[in-house]
Amino acid sequence: MKILEKDVASFVDDVVNEKIEGKSFSKKLDEIMADPAKVMQPVYDYVEEQLNLGKLAYGEVKASDEDVTLRLETNLINLPYEDAKVISKMMQDQDGTLPINVYLVISSPWVNKSSLRIDEVASADDYVGNVANYLDQMNNWVSEHLDMVKENLEKQPEEK
Repeated sequence: MKILEKDVASFVDDVVNEKIEGKSFSKKLDEIMADPAKVMQPVYDYVEEQLNLGKLAYGEVKASDEDVTLRLETNLINLPYEDAKVISKMMQDQDGTLPINVYLVISSPWVNKSSLRIDEVASADDYVGNVANYLDQMNNWVSEHLDMVKENLEKQPEEK
Protein backbone atom coordinates (compact mmCIF):
# COMPACT_ATOMS: atom_id res chain seq x y z
CA MET A 1 0.00 0.00 0.00
CA LYS A 2 1.41 3.37 -0.93
CA ILE A 3 1.66 5.99 1.75
CA LEU A 4 0.01 9.16 0.54
CA GLU A 5 2.16 11.99 1.80
CA LYS A 6 3.24 15.44 0.76
CA ASP A 7 6.39 17.49 1.11
CA VAL A 8 5.66 20.14 3.77
CA ALA A 9 7.35 23.06 1.98
CA SER A 10 5.51 22.49 -1.32
CA PHE A 11 2.26 21.92 0.60
CA VAL A 12 2.57 25.29 2.37
CA ASP A 13 3.38 26.96 -0.96
CA ASP A 14 0.31 25.35 -2.59
CA VAL A 15 -2.00 26.41 0.24
CA VAL A 16 -0.71 29.98 0.52
CA ASN A 17 -0.85 30.48 -3.27
CA GLU A 18 -4.25 28.77 -3.59
CA LYS A 19 -2.94 26.09 -5.94
CA ILE A 20 -5.06 23.30 -4.49
CA GLU A 21 -7.82 22.29 -6.86
CA GLY A 22 -11.39 22.02 -5.77
CA LYS A 23 -14.86 21.39 -7.02
CA SER A 24 -17.82 23.34 -5.74
CA PHE A 25 -21.52 22.49 -5.79
CA SER A 26 -24.43 24.67 -4.74
CA LYS A 27 -27.80 23.66 -3.29
CA LYS A 28 -30.41 25.23 -1.04
CA LEU A 29 -29.89 24.36 2.64
CA ASP A 30 -33.18 22.44 2.79
CA GLU A 31 -32.11 20.32 -0.22
CA ILE A 32 -28.80 19.50 1.45
CA MET A 33 -30.55 18.60 4.71
CA ALA A 34 -33.16 16.49 2.95
CA ASP A 35 -30.54 14.07 1.60
CA PRO A 36 -27.00 14.88 2.73
CA ALA A 37 -25.71 11.50 1.51
CA LYS A 38 -26.85 12.15 -2.06
CA VAL A 39 -25.68 15.78 -2.06
CA MET A 40 -22.25 14.98 -0.61
CA GLN A 41 -21.49 11.86 -2.69
CA PRO A 42 -19.98 13.80 -5.66
CA VAL A 43 -17.71 15.59 -3.15
CA TYR A 44 -16.54 12.31 -1.60
CA ASP A 45 -15.92 10.83 -5.05
CA TYR A 46 -14.06 13.88 -6.36
CA VAL A 47 -11.66 13.93 -3.40
CA GLU A 48 -10.95 10.21 -3.80
CA GLU A 49 -10.37 10.71 -7.53
CA GLN A 50 -7.85 13.50 -6.87
CA LEU A 51 -6.03 11.43 -4.23
CA ASN A 52 -5.78 8.60 -6.76
CA LEU A 53 -4.04 11.09 -9.05
CA GLY A 54 -1.66 11.98 -6.21
CA LYS A 55 -3.17 15.44 -5.76
CA LEU A 56 -4.44 17.35 -2.76
CA ALA A 57 -7.95 18.66 -3.29
CA TYR A 58 -11.21 19.75 -1.75
CA GLY A 59 -14.81 19.29 -2.67
CA GLU A 60 -17.52 21.48 -1.24
CA VAL A 61 -21.23 22.07 -1.16
CA LYS A 62 -22.33 25.63 -0.49
CA ALA A 63 -25.83 26.47 0.60
CA SER A 64 -27.12 28.98 -1.94
CA ASP A 65 -29.56 30.54 0.53
CA GLU A 66 -27.56 30.59 3.79
CA ASP A 67 -23.97 31.14 4.88
CA VAL A 68 -23.07 27.44 5.14
CA THR A 69 -20.26 25.55 3.41
CA LEU A 70 -19.59 21.84 3.81
CA ARG A 71 -16.19 20.74 2.64
CA LEU A 72 -14.17 17.56 2.39
CA GLU A 73 -10.50 18.39 2.09
CA THR A 74 -7.17 16.65 2.09
CA ASN A 75 -4.62 18.22 4.37
CA LEU A 76 -1.50 17.60 6.41
CA ILE A 77 -2.91 19.26 9.54
CA ASN A 78 -6.27 19.78 11.19
CA LEU A 79 -6.84 23.28 9.79
CA PRO A 80 -8.95 24.32 6.80
CA TYR A 81 -7.23 25.67 3.70
CA GLU A 82 -8.87 29.05 4.30
CA ASP A 83 -6.50 29.44 7.28
CA ALA A 84 -3.48 29.53 4.94
CA LYS A 85 -1.57 32.06 7.05
CA VAL A 86 -1.98 29.97 10.21
CA ILE A 87 -1.00 26.80 8.33
CA SER A 88 2.09 28.56 6.98
CA LYS A 89 3.08 29.84 10.41
CA MET A 90 2.53 26.49 12.14
CA MET A 91 4.46 24.51 9.55
CA GLN A 92 7.34 26.88 8.77
CA ASP A 93 9.83 24.91 10.87
CA GLN A 94 8.83 21.47 9.58
CA ASP A 95 10.92 19.59 7.07
CA GLY A 96 10.33 16.45 5.06
CA THR A 97 6.98 14.88 4.29
CA LEU A 98 3.85 14.25 6.30
CA PRO A 99 0.97 11.84 5.64
CA ILE A 100 -2.14 13.26 3.99
CA ASN A 101 -5.42 13.05 5.89
CA VAL A 102 -9.00 13.63 4.86
CA TYR A 103 -11.07 16.13 6.87
CA LEU A 104 -14.69 17.22 6.99
CA VAL A 105 -15.14 20.96 7.46
CA ILE A 106 -18.23 23.06 8.01
CA SER A 107 -18.02 26.81 8.03
CA SER A 108 -21.02 28.86 9.04
CA PRO A 109 -21.75 31.52 11.63
CA TRP A 110 -24.58 29.20 12.68
CA VAL A 111 -22.47 26.14 13.54
CA ASN A 112 -20.67 27.46 16.66
CA LYS A 113 -18.91 30.55 18.08
CA SER A 114 -15.81 30.08 15.89
CA SER A 115 -18.00 29.58 12.77
CA LEU A 116 -15.94 26.48 11.99
CA ARG A 117 -15.77 22.79 12.75
CA ILE A 118 -13.17 20.43 11.31
CA ASP A 119 -12.77 16.72 12.05
CA GLU A 120 -10.50 14.05 10.62
CA VAL A 121 -12.28 11.33 8.65
CA ALA A 122 -9.32 9.07 7.89
CA SER A 123 -5.81 8.98 6.52
CA ALA A 124 -5.77 9.40 2.75
CA ASP A 125 -4.37 5.86 2.51
CA ASP A 126 -7.37 4.44 4.36
CA TYR A 127 -9.87 6.64 2.48
CA VAL A 128 -8.79 5.77 -1.06
CA GLY A 129 -10.56 2.64 -2.23
CA ASN A 130 -12.62 2.47 0.95
CA VAL A 131 -14.92 5.50 0.73
CA ALA A 132 -17.94 3.24 1.33
CA ASN A 133 -16.51 2.36 4.77
CA TYR A 134 -16.67 6.03 5.77
CA LEU A 135 -20.03 7.03 4.26
CA ASP A 136 -22.11 6.52 7.42
CA GLN A 137 -19.58 8.38 9.55
CA MET A 138 -19.31 11.29 7.08
CA ASN A 139 -23.03 11.56 6.39
CA ASN A 140 -23.87 11.42 10.11
CA TRP A 141 -21.31 14.16 10.78
CA VAL A 142 -22.84 16.32 8.03
CA SER A 143 -26.39 15.73 9.33
CA GLU A 144 -25.47 16.48 12.95
CA HIS A 145 -23.72 19.74 12.07
CA LEU A 146 -26.50 20.83 9.71
CA ASP A 147 -29.00 20.16 12.51
CA MET A 148 -27.01 22.53 14.75
CA VAL A 149 -26.99 25.15 11.99
CA LYS A 150 -30.75 24.82 11.48
CA GLU A 151 -31.40 25.00 15.23
CA ASN A 152 -29.29 28.16 15.58
CA LEU A 153 -30.88 29.72 12.51
CA GLU A 154 -34.35 29.14 13.93
CA LYS A 155 -33.35 30.97 17.13
CA GLN A 156 -32.54 34.09 15.10
CA PRO A 157 -35.13 36.86 15.05
CA GLU A 158 -36.61 37.38 11.61
CA GLU A 159 -34.69 40.08 9.80
CA LYS A 160 -36.65 41.14 6.77
